[in-house]
Amino acid sequence: MQTLKEARESRGIKQLAVANYLKVSRQTYAKYEENPRNMPIHRAEAACEFIGCDIGQIFFGSDVSETEQG
Repeated sequence: MQTLKEARESRGIKQLAVANYLKVSRQTYAKYEENPRNMPIHRAEAACEFIGCDIGQIFFGSDVSETEQG
């Protein structure tokens, strides 16, 4: 399972860029990376969209599409 931080760093994206996209402070975004359970789902979806990672793998440890298929 990859973390949000690992996904972001592997793509060379800075915390500030994600924070700006989410319209939160860099400090707030850093707290989300430290404790993703505190991240609202709409922000998690937006962060994953911006970073280009799968929300299921980051937050649920699996590919969401595999779960949906059965």
